[in-house]
Amino acid sequence: MIMFKASYFDGKRSCGLPVYINLQGATIYIQSEDGLPLLSVPLRECEISPPLGKTSRTIRFPNGAQCETVDLAAVETLWKNHGGKSLMNFVNCLESRWKMVGICLIGLVIFVLILSKYAIPLASKKIAFSLPHHLTDELSRSTLEILDYKYLKTSVLDDKVKNELKDIFFVLHEEIDPGSYYRLEFRKSPLIGPNAFALPSGLILITDELVEISQDNKELIGIMAHEVAHVKYRHGLRSVFQNSGIFLLISSLFGDVTSITSIGATLPTLLARSGYSREFEREADQTAGLYLIQKGWSTKPYQHILMRITKNVHSYPEESVFSSHPIAQERVFDLQKLEDNKIIKDTLIKN
Repeated sequence: MIMFKASYFDGKRSCGLPVYINLQGATIYIQSEDGLPLLSVPLRECEISPPLGKTSRTIRFPNGAQCETVDLAAVETLWKNHGGKSLMNFVNCLESRWKMVGICLIGLVIFVLILSKYAIPLASKKIAFSLPHHLTDELSRSTLEILDYKYLKTSVLDDKVKNELKDIFFVLHEEIDPGSYYRLEFRKSPLIGPNAFALPSGLILITDELVEISQDNKELIGIMAHEVAHVKYRHGLRSVFQNSGIFLLISSLFGDVTSITSIGATLPTLLARSGYSREFEREADQTAGLYLIQKGWSTKPYQHILMRITKNVHSYPEESVFSSHPIAQERVFDLQKLEDNKIIKDTLIKN
């Protein structure tokens, strides 16, 4: 026989009545502190809440009444007689031991780190390269609308300059990413100053301010090759998907369903404001540097305009929105190392 104290709720009143619970054979008997019988129910017809740390346990009866008790050992015996699931006992075992909680927490952190470092980038790359053209076109159109509305104005560059750069750009993108669609457009932006953007559809935007601070076309060729590389390797989409993937993971862990469902609606905004990782910038810079070397030129013009952009960028009120690139000195150093690599340089020039 098992006997223990509990609070009895009949489903009609909010306050609990102190009672004793007896288990005799396969039947639960409930009586008041005065010994008056209140209820008798077969154990198999009762519903016992699973263990959850040191919290009180609940026994629910078919008539809607229930008992709550903090006598966990007694309820555990009822639970076992009732046929409680061993999995829940295992979970309770983990929750009841601080060392096990610590181990599980460390395991969760390691899992999230592995997921964010390897699984999410891999999935983002696969998704970015598998998106159909009509989706990238629509995403680029929406993103351009945001940029034009908030940051950009109509270009005032001379048509002769624009056409000359477009002719250069046509040859450039056919050599770097042959067979793909690209388009070069110009915008003026007193807010963000000298800058260039690559949208997933192959639209490359260059600001008038960038053209104005350039000293020759080779500098702009380096910039354009860099932006074409961003499109070729889907850096913009991958950045957005990776950032959203980590965000969705955190939201899922904490049950933030609203944040999860809002991602699709804010994707163009994320793309408009999303910066590139050092890895993506390095890959795009390497593509631009190798292209210049293959042409038999130096990467120095490209290095010079990168430093000039950095020098001028802080003069514009909205430069912080688009200033997530690695520092120019680091990028210039990587370009210098690339140019100093004679094996690469000689192979490209021979080809």
